[in-house]
Amino acid sequence: MSRPVVSVLMLAWEHGRFIHQAIESVLAQQSPYSFELLIGEDASSDNTRAVCEQFQARFPDTVKVLAAADNLGMHGNFARLWERACGEYIAFCEGDDYWCDDTKLARQVEFLRSNTDCTLCGTFTEKITEDDTGRWVSAGSVMPATVKHKYGFEELVAGYHFHFSSVMLRKDSVHFPTWFSSVYCVDRPLYLLAAVNGQAGLLPEVMSVYRLHEGGNWSAIAIAHKARRSTDLFLTLRDHFDRRYRDLFERTLAAILWSYMSEELHRGQRRAARKIFWQSLRLSPATVCGANPALFFKVLVLLYAPGHTRLLRGQPHA
Repeated sequence: MSRPVVSVLMLAWEHGRFIHQAIESVLAQQSPYSFELLIGEDASSDNTRAVCEQFQARFPDTVKVLAAADNLGMHGNFARLWERACGEYIAFCEGDDYWCDDTKLARQVEFLRSNTDCTLCGTFTEKITEDDTGRWVSAGSVMPATVKHKYGFEELVAGYHFHFSSVMLRKDSVHFPTWFSSVYCVDRPLYLLAAVNGQAGLLPEVMSVYRLHEGGNWSAIAIAHKARRSTDLFLTLRDHFDRRYRDLFERTLAAILWSYMSEELHRGQRRAARKIFWQSLRLSPATVCGANPALFFKVLVLLYAPGHTRLLRGQPHA
């Protein structure tokens, strides 16, 4: 069999409820470009492996299941798929997500071939969540704050523009540093490792769907743990890339921590919120208090003197 143009990597673990739709959405692609679907089945306890192997039996030339005897974890699973991938381009669809446009692969290949200055290409992504009746309903979207044709490295540092399920990249644009397997996620550092060698293009349409559910890796993590993981990631990225980006990584991390602090404060967890607040402030005082001093003062009152919040509205305190 000749080398496929695209390798689609699908990480699968405990996705028995969803993976049928994920696989079918890849196989439904109307593409003149050949592709393979590599599924990393990571020792699930449910029927994930059985579903994957059924598809492999039906489509042996396209679907390849890499079944793990023991759970490898996200990075171990990703590494073996990447190593096995033969395509010039790599696309991603985790087993609990799916694609919703059957032209996605073809259009992204055509974009990257026409735009040789780009090392990756993303699309818009719809988020869905399950309501009380068991229906999957829209829960927003993942898309750049500013929509344009292409984005540079600094813009990808500052914002999360593309969900993993939306991205295609040139395989030869990425060279993995030794720290890659030690950070908590794959997507954001992967984008930056590609984007440091070129630009990121955008097809401004919804072409993939990100499923929010209790079994999702990120959805289930406590806020304080998310803050620690984000800190480890961004400080690692800061130290890896050119020093001229150092301040940008710190400002971006400060803004992310501020959002986690706000979540903890909203939940009434003032002690946890205070800790994250000071971490954010130490990283980038200008980001935390310079942009909106009034908001900074309000947050200080909420963190340390919640009984005086009426003063913020100009009301006397009894």
